[in-house]
This record gives sequence, C-alpha cells and structure tokens, in this order.
Amino acid sequence: MSIKYRPTPWFLPAVSAFLVLAILLYFSVREQSKLIDKELYEIKEQRAWQASFIAEQIEQRLRSASASSNRLAKTLQTQLAQHKHNAAQSLASITQPYPDGSVRTRKSLFNGVQQAGVYLPVGVSLTPEKSRYLMVAKETVEAFGQGALSSPFSDTWFMNEDGGIVIYWPQEPDFVFKAQQGFSYLGSQWLIPDASPTTYWTPLIKDPIPDLWMLSAVTPIYVEGAWRGSVGHDITLQSLLDNAKLLKGEQQSEFILLNDKNYIVASDIDGLLEENSDRNLETQLTVSDWLEAYRKLWSHSESYLVHKQRLYTLSTIDSQGWVFLTSMPLQPATDKIESAFTALQTMAFISIAAEVTILTLLFAYFHRRNKAYVKHLKDASQSLSEEKLRYETLVDKIPSIVYRCKNDKYWTMLYLNGAVEFATGYQAEDFINNKSLAFADIIYPDDQGMVWQVIQEALAASGRFKVVYRVIHQNGQLRWMIERGGYSDNQLHIEGVITDITELKEAEQKLKLSNMTLDEKVALKTAELQSANQELTEKTDKLQDSLQTLKQTQHELIEAEKMVSMTSMVVGMAHEINTPLGNITTAETTISSKVEQLLHAIEHDQLKKSELLSSLEVIQLSLESNDASLKKLLSLSERFQGLHYSHDVKLERGSFQLAPLSQKIVEKFAATLGRKNIQLDMNVEEGVCLTGSIEAIDEILTKLIENSLKHGFSSHDSGHIWLDAYADTDLQSIVMTYRDNGSGIAPSIEENIFIPFASQTLNQGGGGLGLSRVYNIIKTEFDGKIELQTTAEQPGACFVITLPLAQ
Repeated sequence: MSIKYRPTPWFLPAVSAFLVLAILLYFSVREQSKLIDKELYEIKEQRAWQASFIAEQIEQRLRSASASSNRLAKTLQTQLAQHKHNAAQSLASITQPYPDGSVRTRKSLFNGVQQAGVYLPVGVSLTPEKSRYLMVAKETVEAFGQGALSSPFSDTWFMNEDGGIVIYWPQEPDFVFKAQQGFSYLGSQWLIPDASPTTYWTPLIKDPIPDLWMLSAVTPIYVEGAWRGSVGHDITLQSLLDNAKLLKGEQQSEFILLNDKNYIVASDIDGLLEENSDRNLETQLTVSDWLEAYRKLWSHSESYLVHKQRLYTLSTIDSQGWVFLTSMPLQPATDKIESAFTALQTMAFISIAAEVTILTLLFAYFHRRNKAYVKHLKDASQSLSEEKLRYETLVDKIPSIVYRCKNDKYWTMLYLNGAVEFATGYQAEDFINNKSLAFADIIYPDDQGMVWQVIQEALAASGRFKVVYRVIHQNGQLRWMIERGGYSDNQLHIEGVITDITELKEAEQKLKLSNMTLDEKVALKTAELQSANQELTEKTDKLQDSLQTLKQTQHELIEAEKMVSMTSMVVGMAHEINTPLGNITTAETTISSKVEQLLHAIEHDQLKKSELLSSLEVIQLSLESNDASLKKLLSLSERFQGLHYSHDVKLERGSFQLAPLSQKIVEKFAATLGRKNIQLDMNVEEGVCLTGSIEAIDEILTKLIENSLKHGFSSHDSGHIWLDAYADTDLQSIVMTYRDNGSGIAPSIEENIFIPFASQTLNQGGGGLGLSRVYNIIKTEFDGKIELQTTAEQPGACFVITLPLAQ
C-alpha cells in the first residue's frame, strides 16, 4: 500500500487564523451583549432589593414608635387615674420660675442623661392636682425613655393641655432651656384638643426649639373622659436620611419619601424640603422625570423602571401608606461594564493572535521536517508489509484456528488461518465477511445462545473470555471446540484461537463410564460387608441413630446453601467410620477362623489344652478389640449428633446486652490465658442488644476461644486475641470480629472450614466439628452468618460474625 504525501499551502495557516479570529469576534460581541444585559439586570434587581430593604427598615421604625407611643399613653392614663398615687417629689422642688414668666426644670439639679426636663409656658396655673399630674408624667416619661434608649426614635415626651412639655431626650439634654420667650405647643400638630384616642402621625414639621425636621407618633391622653394632653415619640428627618445613605453607592443617586397625601416627607434632592415650600409631589415635580416614572411604576405595579437612562425604584411603607422612590443613572454602570469587557476582549484577541502566530511559525518549521518523516513512514510501511506476510505464513502453520472477527451475532470473520479447513471442513474464504456462510451457522444450535452470553459477559468484565462449545463439521459430525480470545487493541474486533478438543471430550466420556462401573463394584463390595456383619446389628443400633441425625444435619446444610460441600463431609465421615468397622471385620474374621479350628479339632478328637487356651486368648483379644471399636463408633455417633444444633430442654430466649455477657465468658478463660501468656483485648460497644439464647452466645465464644488455645497457639509461647463488636445501623446488625495471631488456618481447608470434618488436625486429636457447630448455632438460633477473613498481612485466624439487632 503506497502513501501519497501532499504538502500544505504556505498561506493556509494565515487564512485559518483570520477565519478563527473573525468567528471569535462575532461570538465575543454576542456574548458581551448578553453579559452586559445580565449584569444590568443584576444591578436593577439589587437596587430594587436595596430600596425595598430601606423601606422595610423605615416601616419598622415607624411601627415601633407608634406601638411605643400607644403603650406610653395607656400606662400614663392608668397612673393619672389613680388619685391616691403620690409622686416621689413635688413639682416645686425640681422647677423654678424664669424671668420670662415660664416654669422650667432647675438647671443646677438637672441631669439630662437620667432625668426628664419640664417646661411650662407663661400663664399656667399650677393647682395641686395639675402638679401631681405633671410629676406622675415626669416619672413615667423617664422610665419609658430610659427603657427605649436603643429604639429607633429619638425622644419620649408628654404635653399637657396648657402647651407645656415633659421630655426625656439624652441627645438634647438642654432642650427645655432653649425655648424662646412666650413659646407654647398650643395649636401645633403635637397637641390637638379632643382628638381621637388613637395614635396618629404628624406630617413632616420642623420643631422650633431644636430646629429639626421630624415625624412624630402622637397619642392623646384621656383621664375620666377629660383630655389631659398627648404623649409621643419623634423620629428626626436626619435619622431617615442616615438610613437612605445606603443608596449612595452610585453617583447621582437620589431618593424621595412620600406620605399618603403625596407630600414629600424626606429627600436628598436639594431644594425640596426648604422651609415654607410646597411639598406636594405634583406641584414640585411637574416638569420632572420623577413624576412620569412614579406614575408608570404605580400604574404597572412594578418595583423598578428604566426611564430616560435612569433606574427608578418604588417601595411602599404599608403601615403609613407611604411611598419610597429612588433614582440612579445607568450610564456609569454600563460604561464600567463595557470598559471591563473591552479590556478583557482586547487581551483575549492579543493572546489568540500571539498563539496563532506561534503556531504558524511552528507549522512552517515542522512542514520541512515532515518530508523526511514521510519518507521514513514509507520505508516503515514496506517493512510492515514484509513482516505481515511472514506473520501470515507462520500463522497458517499453527494447528489451531487463529481468527479476527466482528463482535456481532454472526461472528463475521475478518481473518482466518488455514487450520479452519481441518477443524470444520470449510475453506477460510467461505467465512470471510460471511461470503458463503457465517461462522455462527456452524455452531450447534443448542450452544449458540450460550456462546453469545458467555463471551459478552466475559468481555464486559475483563476483556478476555474462554468458552467450550460444539460445531457441525461439513460431513455432519459434531466437533468440540475450546475458544480463547479477547478484544483487539482498538476495542472494535475480537481476536483469539479456537482448538479442536473432540478427542479430549471422548476420553472424558470414557472416564466417566469407567467411574460408573467402579461405583457399582464399590456398592457390591459394601453389600457383602454388610451381610458379613449382620451379627453386630444390635450393637450398631446407636450408629444407625447417628446416621439419621447425620441426614438431618445434611438437610440443614442444604438449606444453608452448603450442598456443594457435602462431598467433603461424607469423605470425612467415611474416614472416621471405616477404621473401627475394618477393625471389627478383622476381629470377626479371626474369631470365626478360631472357632472353625476348634470345631474341627473337637470333631476329630485332636483338641489340645494348649491350643484351646491359645484360641480362647485370641478370641478374647478380638472381642476386646471389637468392644473398643464399638465404643469409638458410639463416640462418633455422639459427635455426629452434635452437628445438629438442638437442646434437650427449652432454652430461655429474650433480649440481652452483649458487653456484660462477653465479659463473663472471657473471665472463664482468665486462668488458662494467663498460664499460656496470651493477652485478650475486648472492645464491645456498650448498649448493644441481641434477641435469642444467652447459652448460644456462650457456646459460640467458648468454642472460638478453645479453638485458638487448642490449635492456634499449640506451638506458641505467647499470643494475642482480639474481640470487637459494634452495631451497624445500615445493616441493622451487630458485627462481631474475633481474631488471633496464632498459627492460622491452612489455605487448603479455608473454603470448607465450616464443614464437618474440615480440620487441619484430623487424626491428630481434632474432629473438625467445632466450627461446624458454631456455624449451625449462628444460622439456627440468630439467623446470622459467620465468615473467615484472612489476609497475607495479618497472621492467625479472623472470624466476622453478623447477628441481627434486637427489635
């Protein structure tokens, strides 16, 4: 296959760079417009939220002042209605007449931080009752004012019907001394005779004494139906302006606060709040954009509006029916965003232009080098073609089928070597791209589904597979094949080797037939052995009971999904039983032989005393041997019965805590552990409860510890045992881990460690039944499970027991 090389034109990188820059410019302009719109939208939303927050703060201040004024009025009315109430001091002791005819607090005795000041205009007639009223009002105002120092209003006051005032204002302690000659609050908005006994708000008015614009929450005082004056709190315009300063984050930002009559209550626009000026919104802002924006916002019930390059927001103060308007220019924000994006865009284009220039220079440099590289590739291609030819020649000589195919239902072949003709009778080209037939067509129909499923599951798991199946030879015979393969390097095809194993399968069938004949011979020999030992039937009744128990144990093992391990158990039992049975058979044969010899000697009068004694001695030894073998069989019977977990008496079942029970079980082995220098560490979580038999848990832990002492540390001078238990809420179970650092368990029996007779000390004093019984107890008594978990890093044996939590 020849490779053609066409050089790239020198101007192609420049043209490509220009196109790339043009595309980036187009999309960057679009993206910039979207980002500017998004940023402006966020600015509008933030401004509207900010204005709404300030309006909410103002409303909270107004509500707080109104509620406090109402409480002050109720308290003072109650105090004034109590005729027996006497003030702590007399009015005369704390006030004095001034040269202008007014009565004011004595300046020498006054502390404005703690006391309320008193001012009475000229001509007030002080009766004892009125003096008492004023002193009660002074004490009440002082108490309320000191309790409200952290409130949003500035002062607390009481005005009597004569136009005087009792006021607590720590920020203006000399308030009562600043009143001009002849001053009185009569006729003002703070003192309206016979007003409704509810709290009302004054319009924005200027108090002439401190020379401050303020709003006031006023509540009239009625005692026994007669009007006695008013109480209230003031909120200065300056404090409202301080709140509105939060809007000064942008240049040329302004605000207007309107009351329910569209009068301007507060603003930071110069000239709107001058004294004696008309504060009606429509009068002041007839030619202004404010009025137009206000009407659009109000009619559309919107929180913000862009009008003539300015952003207007509207928020309401529901408790007063007031409106809070703000305005700010959008052009500075737009200019700032566009400037930032322009700078970023410029930097991006400079960076891209630099990268394109560098890539163009690199392309020109490597373009020259590619010519030599292409020549090298041509030479390499020629070498690969020669190697491919040699490889195909070698593969054709391999006796197994070497192939490459697609991973489809037809196993569409892309390559096959010549061995396919010998194995299937077909030519290789018959299968290539399914020319005459597909390879799937010669697979035996019963095996086709299995082959597909096995290969797909193995490829998904590891990328490799092995499968055995049958194919139909061209002559009609069935041939057995074993196929090994996996994904190719590109993960698109399958490569592998198919080997004909028909002869091996036929040999396997012959071996199975031979094994069946051997089983029949064994059965015949067993029948003969049973016939020869019928005389021992009575003595072996208990053995039959043991075999019955063994069958019950086998049934339990099947339920526990241990059927696959029954072969190991039966072999162990046969090994244990065959030895004493063989001894019995030998002894019976010896006895029978001696008896026949004695009978023969008696019949021919050839019996001698020495021969009789010798024969009787042999018979006696044989009987003793039989007795020992029977005892061993009875012992085995009892051990087999132990495989089935049951008790002769009904055990008490209930809920119990695991920690104290485990401690008691471990204490039983304290002396043995100390004598063998073995340390046992126990870490059982407190409060963990189980439902079941206490004796069952006792037997489980006892057998585990006995196994460690008997087998794990049999050749150790010291050792360590760990017992841990905790409650796993996810599994709703108690997880108990028992581990030692002893000799461990041989790898050959790890998989069958819980099967009867699976012991590495079988015939050495170990019966292989202890862990089997532990398994049955855990399964039967607690419906739990036990697992052996060993690792190369940790010596010894490790058992993990999972038991359901007590419900």
